[in-house]
Amino acid sequence: MLKETLEMVIERMKKHHFLYEQNEMAVRSQIIEPILRGLGWDTENPEEVQPNVSTEEGIPDYSLLKGDKKVLFIEAKKLSVDIEQREVIRQLAKYCFGEGMKYGVLTNGAIWILFRAFQEGTTMSERIVWKTDIENDELTASVRKLNTISKDNIDDIEKLIKKLQILDEIWHSLLDEPKDLVKGFIPVFESLIKEGYPEYEFEQTEIEDFIKERVKELISPTEETVIEPIPITEPTEGRGAQPRKIKIGADIYEIRNSYDILVNTAEWLIRKGRLRRENCPIASGHKRNLVNIQPKHRYGDDFRAPKRLSNGLYIETNYSTASCITNARKLLERCGYHGDMLEVK
Repeated sequence: MLKETLEMVIERMKKHHFLYEQNEMAVRSQIIEPILRGLGWDTENPEEVQPNVSTEEGIPDYSLLKGDKKVLFIEAKKLSVDIEQREVIRQLAKYCFGEGMKYGVLTNGAIWILFRAFQEGTTMSERIVWKTDIENDELTASVRKLNTISKDNIDDIEKLIKKLQILDEIWHSLLDEPKDLVKGFIPVFESLIKEGYPEYEFEQTEIEDFIKERVKELISPTEETVIEPIPITEPTEGRGAQPRKIKIGADIYEIRNSYDILVNTAEWLIRKGRLRRENCPIASGHKRNLVNIQPKHRYGDDFRAPKRLSNGLYIETNYSTASCITNARKLLERCGYHGDMLEVK
């Protein structure tokens, strides 16, 4: 049920991204609450879910209860908010600490973070237990992480968190011995779990999905593959014509380089008032940003080919021509337009 719910809300976010960037209540009612229901929480039952109930330290957006006991706070933000900011994390930590609650969840609808409220000798960022981006991560990975806070699993959250850590630990140990990877992943995982963690039981599908995700990251090309921009030149014999113009709505732009597709699309959105600082960062994949207030990707890497836009934002342009077209259409969708309104001629 959770998988189907995530597929539904991801499609909803694609169609109405601009709405969710501006409207927190829409995020709560149309994204977060359906996911909570997919996790088994009855959002209409005050014995399970209570929105906006005061505590000594403030008012968390959701209090989840089980057996008349509060078991989890959830703090919600609109889609445009960076929920990894210290002040946002600090707000949730204060709620949890005041109620003696060990865990809390931060979400802007797309990104979900499980946060440990207190742990001696750690910083706030070090107490992030897991993070998932349902728009860009593998769906099975998001399901696996979110399931730790389901109604059925919340009592065993410590055990489930440990299971996630075991899978990551074993994966990294296998990468140190790559020959083991070709011998059959599932038997290797099962053997290592039985040997090192006999008290934990895994379904074979849990292990299989985890391995598929990691192998895909290692050997499959993704949209994050970076290719140098290709200058658009006159067509030569035997080659198809390279695009020379793009059309967005009624506006036509001459283009000389592949990155002009992205830059002109971004500038068109700026003129329409749809691409602003508060929209950023806008991601192009799990680790990469397409547009940001600084030329930085999600984990601090510099843009490889940044272009500064007229409103001071930066756009990454280090893509092939095909990827520039794809990302330009995604940018239109993120800003509330249909991607197919971009025509390349």
